[in-house]
Amino acid sequence: MEKYTYQWFIQQFQRTKDNAEDFILSVDERLFLKAPTEKQWSIAECYSHLINYGDLYFDNITSAISKNADTAASLNSPFPPRWLAQKIISFFEPPYKMKLKTISAMKPVDTSEYNRMELLDEYLNLQDRLIGQLEDAHQNNVHLGQSKVTHPIFSIITMTMAECFLLLEAHQRRHQWQAEQTLQILKEHQSQES
Repeated sequence: MEKYTYQWFIQQFQRTKDNAEDFILSVDERLFLKAPTEKQWSIAECYSHLINYGDLYFDNITSAISKNADTAASLNSPFPPRWLAQKIISFFEPPYKMKLKTISAMKPVDTSEYNRMELLDEYLNLQDRLIGQLEDAHQNNVHLGQSKVTHPIFSIITMTMAECFLLLEAHQRRHQWQAEQTLQILKEHQSQES
């Protein structure tokens, strides 16, 4: 499958959905809510952050789809990101070497009362909505490489819809990796205590 086509984008979010479901269902409920240290996020907080982040972008993407119907003559061609956007997106790729300070609008909500299934349902719902946006854009002949989306927090930043979806997907993989590392640390702590 050619990279950056509609089908490729949909496949990335489906893979994200499948990986998260497999991972979350494999984690013990107690470990799911536990942070390795006071300064690190729990697995639940990693996913809470991703849900907050995805929801912030969702409305902007939906609006952009409705404004950009019939902009693509051919929907079978790829929509690659611009060079600078690709460099920024690659910064979010796991494993990351530098931590970023999370702005308050994207911090996780209190997850102490969550259970795995509730959070999993929310996260899978987000993935389904993002896939639905891609399908809607495809149906409305939206050119993902020309249609613009503003950043929901930094409104002076504009990106193509393809770049927006790529950034979301890379960010999700970044925190999926973080959640996996968190589980590893927690299991190491457990074995040291035994």
